[in-house]
Amino acid sequence: MIIRNDRPAARPSVTSPVASQEAPPQASPAASPAAARPFQQDTFTKGTQALQRTAQVGAAPPGDHGALMREYLTGARPPPADFEQVMGYTPYTIQTEHGPRAQDPFGSASAPGKIGPDMEFDPAAKTHDYGYDLLRYYAKKGTPLEPEARKAADQLFREDLFHYANDQKGWGDRMKFKAWAQIYATAVELNSRVQNYGPP
Repeated sequence: MIIRNDRPAARPSVTSPVASQEAPPQASPAASPAAARPFQQDTFTKGTQALQRTAQVGAAPPGDHGALMREYLTGARPPPADFEQVMGYTPYTIQTEHGPRAQDPFGSASAPGKIGPDMEFDPAAKTHDYGYDLLRYYAKKGTPLEPEARKAADQLFREDLFHYANDQKGWGDRMKFKAWAQIYATAVELNSRVQNYGPP
């Protein structure tokens, strides 16, 4: 059973930035603003827009909050501009064999009695913890995310646990970690259901 809802909301500041927040190359004075800003397909709004280097502050945008959460957790979208001020830390991004993942540097895979492969599942837990802190952030701003957001965070957690299990070379290790992945993922999902998929 996984318990990750009792961590303090505010933490010491961490200076490691999210990779997607690195400053873009400076455009020459002669370049037009449109030329200096690349365009991309935004999977959240389903439209084409200028690539944002800093997120908007404030209310949760309308739309598919499940897609929004996944973009945050896979590093495709930077954290809200005042996230560090509100939540006490700056997420950072790592590159995994299954894509980039944004992480809470203070997160961890916690289980009663430290049973199970908590160290092996730690990277997945750090991403999941960042997702839950996004839920807390938007709740603090007065615009909680829809239930799809928490479901998306839990789904990515499940995927990453099973990625770890399936990446093991030995058949025995794969089976062992698959069993633990099912236990960890199911515990998280049941807890979310109990909390009606709202902010933890």
